[in-house]
Amino acid sequence: MKYLTPGPVQLPKFVIEAMARQPPFHRSDDFKKLFKSVLDKLQSLYPAKSIVMPGTGTLAVDTMVYNYVNPGDRVLALVYGEFGKRAVETARIRGAEVVEIERDTPPEPDEIEDALRKIGGVKAILLIHNETSTGIAYKKLKRLVDIAKAYGALLLVDSVSGFPAEPLPPEIDVVATASHKALLAPPGASILYITSQPKATTGVPPSMDLRKFLKMLDHLETPYTPPISVLFALEVSLDHILGFGSKYTEIHQERVNYLYSLVKLRAIPPEGLRSVTVTAFLCEKPKEVMAKLREAGYVIAGGMYKYREKSIRIGVMGDVSLEDLKTVAEVINNVAGRV
Repeated sequence: MKYLTPGPVQLPKFVIEAMARQPPFHRSDDFKKLFKSVLDKLQSLYPAKSIVMPGTGTLAVDTMVYNYVNPGDRVLALVYGEFGKRAVETARIRGAEVVEIERDTPPEPDEIEDALRKIGGVKAILLIHNETSTGIAYKKLKRLVDIAKAYGALLLVDSVSGFPAEPLPPEIDVVATASHKALLAPPGASILYITSQPKATTGVPPSMDLRKFLKMLDHLETPYTPPISVLFALEVSLDHILGFGSKYTEIHQERVNYLYSLVKLRAIPPEGLRSVTVTAFLCEKPKEVMAKLREAGYVIAGGMYKYREKSIRIGVMGDVSLEDLKTVAEVINNVAGRV
């Protein structure tokens, strides 16, 4: 069975082999050597301080919110999918005053600037870089970085299913991501990139307190037991990714373009806003399509957000070939042609 889901992804065999070893004690020199190797490679992917903690993408986003938003802070949240709604939920539970802009597609930077001007006092902008539920990517983050700085607002970005295939501009205050999507490792590591120091003044659980992680980084240690087996996997997957350079994005773009050109279903994301890691299509019989694909040896994902029960999502990350995508498209078209 081959997984073309939005994550976990189909792992290359060498990644699986890399993690199949005895984890060292996390206070040992062996661990420090491994940890330094992974941190250096993460730094090569994005110019910010990286923090690795046990968890998944959801924990990374929750940690970002709890460390950079205080109760009572005014937050502007951009929502165009399920994971935008989840980020809003976290911010509200944190006690933030959330102003939500919900659209089918992301608002333009100028519209966001107008909202900041009208609302006033916004401490943070919260958005999803790569909306896993709809296959939409925010492509104008560079302009948004400048706008956020001009208004004294932090830019808090969920790039769980985008990074590092979907490009990010530098100087984003915080990027939340995870090991099990485009980073080509198994689930288990929450990863944050930070260019600004944590702003929380109260109420951060110890396991999520980034100040504790930052303090321990000086000694190449973590405050609590890290996901050591995932670090072994990341060490080799990051080598693999860095070996591609900018071609890593181009490979994913080629796969996405190929799939959208072959599948005879209506795409959910408009051209120009399409993620390079996750595709999404409207589908009248998603369960039937997924069942036929399983018979052919492939697993894809069903719909989310307002497209639940009427769409399918196909991830193109991991050990996926154009031949795989061709076969998947043929099965989908065969089933769709009978409904």
